[in-house]
Amino acid sequence: MSIRPRALSFAVASLAFASGCGRLQFAPLWSDAGVPFDATTDVDVSEFELLGAPLVFSPTATGVGLSVVLRHGVPSALRARVRDESRADWEPLRAPTSPASDAAEWWITGLAPGRRYAYEICVGGDGCDRSLYVGSAITARPPGATFTFAAMADSHIEPRDPIPPGSTVGPEPYSYMESTLRAVTADIAVAAPDFIVNMGDLLDYHLFGFNDPPPDAAWARLAYLNYRRMMGDTIGRAAHFPVIGNWDGENGCNTAEQRERSLSQRMRYLPAPAPGTYPEGGSDNEDYYAFTWGDALFIVLNVMTYTEGCHLLGTNPGLPDDWTLGAAQLAWLEQTLAQATAKWRFTFIHHAVGGNGGNPVDSAYGRGGGRAAGVGEQAIVHGLLMRHGVQIFFYAHDHVFTDMVVDGIHYTLPGSAGAPWKFTEFETGYTTYWPDSGYGRVTVSPDSVQVDFVAMGGGVIASYSLP
Repeated sequence: MSIRPRALSFAVASLAFASGCGRLQFAPLWSDAGVPFDATTDVDVSEFELLGAPLVFSPTATGVGLSVVLRHGVPSALRARVRDESRADWEPLRAPTSPASDAAEWWITGLAPGRRYAYEICVGGDGCDRSLYVGSAITARPPGATFTFAAMADSHIEPRDPIPPGSTVGPEPYSYMESTLRAVTADIAVAAPDFIVNMGDLLDYHLFGFNDPPPDAAWARLAYLNYRRMMGDTIGRAAHFPVIGNWDGENGCNTAEQRERSLSQRMRYLPAPAPGTYPEGGSDNEDYYAFTWGDALFIVLNVMTYTEGCHLLGTNPGLPDDWTLGAAQLAWLEQTLAQATAKWRFTFIHHAVGGNGGNPVDSAYGRGGGRAAGVGEQAIVHGLLMRHGVQIFFYAHDHVFTDMVVDGIHYTLPGSAGAPWKFTEFETGYTTYWPDSGYGRVTVSPDSVQVDFVAMGGGVIASYSLP
């Protein structure tokens, strides 16, 4: 399934440098339905209000995506403009595509690698009568560049109806997760990373049961909107890459219709790389993918959707070796690693494709990180990581900071960015860990990789470096 025709989006809102003149050119303007947008309709610019910051997504060496959600206003009336941050003059984009009645998207091309571009979202005619937001995005770094990215996990943001204004934090049960995520994203903003990878459990549907999907797509929409709202300005300046977690509503244990409720809203409101975005390819549902940035290969995996059995702790625990990537994803992973040329190679997943926690039930739930390197399909994955020189297996799920080296591969868990539940040795089996909330700050250069565990408030509680 794909609710956003990517090939069309590329043509719709594209701009390209004209040969020899350094100016930007515009392709014809069409809606998702193939009908020209009406750019002449009069609008009341005072009625427009964004819901959260724009989301920067799927940056390549020559392009970047922008997703905007409106609390009030008509998406087709929005305008955007862009400029290299080293230049003063703005270049206008045309009207956006609209994947939902309250959402707008632009795909900008013709950019230069490793450059930061400012963008402005406006409303009002063909100009910028009223500015709604000014942010920035960086294109993929070329080989040899040094950069920083943020690895975060387990924000556990629940749906709110109605969505509160601004960054308002609600009462329990919302307050802890929302206030923690706001604080962690503020710390991430200080680090000014090129992008963020959130390794799953972005959302939380505890109000409907334990790992139950939302009852309909409207609740999934509210959850993604609330997540975007609480991420604040950080997603307006650092690209966002999502990973599927067990609380995100797309578990293989759910029916196809239940998974569709969440998948459809994720693709509308939290776009990720499509199979054609990067040479490495990925899933049509944008739930696993890979890309190269600087001297590093990033591989995002989905352990949830392709595992058909339920793993619900005491209710329906399953087995530690039930977990799977599915045949297609596993074959894609092997091919992607076999074709890799980048010096640094990282994988990102919600939890290992197996489990070895502190007790049998938590092991079946996927806990244990590196302790599970030899369990079930994770043993196959671990063998691929070893064979193809993957240095770090980033994961989430256990809500603490920890790192374990198995056969030279770091199994690295960068804490939690919202979840209030801090699991202990009894659940995880870890003897060394930090229960602080926070994120992982990773600096990659041609010669080294520095991984810092950053606790909420900005203090570094542990670090390691490669090689």
